[in-house]
Amino acid sequence: MKPSHLLFLLALGLSTTAAAQPDARFNVQLFRPSGAPQDLVVVTQSRPLSHLSVSAGPYFSYSLNPLSLIPEGGDLSKISLVGNRLQLDVMASVGLFDWAEVGVDMPLILAQGGDNLEVIGTEGSVESFVFGDLRLTGKVAIPGLRRPAEGKGWGGAVTLNVSFPTGVQEAFAGDGELTWAPSLVLDYRFENGILLALNGGFWKRPDRVFSNVSVGDMMPFGVGAEVPILRGSGVTAVGMVHGAVALTKLPDEPRQVPAELLIGLRWYSSTGLNFTFGGGMGCGCSISSPTLSFFTSILWIPAKTREWEALERFKEPPEPLPPPVDPDGDSVIGEADACPDVPGPVANMGCPDTDQDSDGVVDRLDKCPDQPAGSRGKDGCPLARRDGNRIVILEQLNFATDQDIILSESFPILEEVARVMNENPEVDRVLVEGHTDSRASDAYNLDLSRRRAASVVRFLVESGVAAERLCSQGFGRSRPLADNSTEEGMALNRRVDFTIQPPSDGPRPPCPEDADEKKRKRPTRKAPATPKAKSKAPATPKP
Repeated sequence: MKPSHLLFLLALGLSTTAAAQPDARFNVQLFRPSGAPQDLVVVTQSRPLSHLSVSAGPYFSYSLNPLSLIPEGGDLSKISLVGNRLQLDVMASVGLFDWAEVGVDMPLILAQGGDNLEVIGTEGSVESFVFGDLRLTGKVAIPGLRRPAEGKGWGGAVTLNVSFPTGVQEAFAGDGELTWAPSLVLDYRFENGILLALNGGFWKRPDRVFSNVSVGDMMPFGVGAEVPILRGSGVTAVGMVHGAVALTKLPDEPRQVPAELLIGLRWYSSTGLNFTFGGGMGCGCSISSPTLSFFTSILWIPAKTREWEALERFKEPPEPLPPPVDPDGDSVIGEADACPDVPGPVANMGCPDTDQDSDGVVDRLDKCPDQPAGSRGKDGCPLARRDGNRIVILEQLNFATDQDIILSESFPILEEVARVMNENPEVDRVLVEGHTDSRASDAYNLDLSRRRAASVVRFLVESGVAAERLCSQGFGRSRPLADNSTEEGMALNRRVDFTIQPPSDGPRPPCPEDADEKKRKRPTRKAPATPKAKSKAPATPKP
């Protein structure tokens, strides 16, 4: 045999072997459920499970003709490579910190069947009982878009699905490689409980060509809604359209868009078991779009967990707000208005402001509502006022350092003290008390306090107060009001107090300071001098 003939036979054998080699297979399962109780079956909502709450249970799905081929020319009937599939997804999820959720999905194909696979290079039908690709899921709420279960408004999250090649690729139950799919979730919950959700992302898959159809990277999408039917009983309706758009295709191949429409009912049971069942149909836009689909799930959320409590609160319809009633038009509504028929400011509970002492400071802000503040007052209080057996001043008197000279800034206060005494002639006598802090000696502080108290008495007498109605006494540092170890405490202890003395029926007793002064100045009796004997010394003669 010539070498050229040998090369021809070898090339023919290689071409025959290549033609008989079957195409690389892929995972045809379009139904990939989400394991959280409020996810819309295959469309994810944004809210993660509550912290350390778990959800677990099975998802059963049945699809009719999930993988079919239509011969060219349409002369032959459709070939169902996978004519039916019954799949179980065992799922579990856990929430973390109310911000994230992680889960796992273990698919198991319980039964499947179809036509002979000789058209794609193998004999017999597809293998029936096989594992699918193990899938790990994750969800993280977007800051500012984290919504509670019973809350309303916008919600957002990012998700990530990672599938491991644990499935049997020859049985169309796995992709044979690691695949991953990040996605963005945006949804809105209305006050009446209706939820609208939108998903979109990217699905990284290995590039395959199967029966002249390109299978590779895809862009999954999903739009779903949940509508309460009997919200108090936890019964809702769910509906969704989901699928994926192929990002690669052969030149003369129509773009593959496997998609399906699903609707169903859901019951959030108070026992912690949540039931969902429904079905739908595919669009026929791809070789892997099922004709019909059915699904059911039983997810368990342990009772008394935070997630169970959140779902129970979701079942409570919002209480209708009573219509606002504001007959007086003051913007204080209902029971909050203490004077519903008379307008008043919000700060006064809807009642008009009053000014008992007519000093221009309303009573709710007046610290002395029964005494007018006058032109020099503060917070509705005069600079000086009578309070029981005392004349109270708003600010302490100021003296020159270590002296008894009153500074001019304190003159208005003493003038107000004089006014109070002149307006209250029944006040028989006022004791002006001088006090100091603990700096310097006892003797020094006692003397300074006496001199300052006496200086105040002189000012009041010059302001028109009768001298016999005033007494002064210094106490030095013997009567502190606060701790002298701090500047604030020493400032409180340096003070002048005005104490009203009880009236006397007879002559006024002497002032305490006068009595002390007379005691100090009382002459002491001295013994008579003893005359000294005179002695005369002899005179010394002068030189």
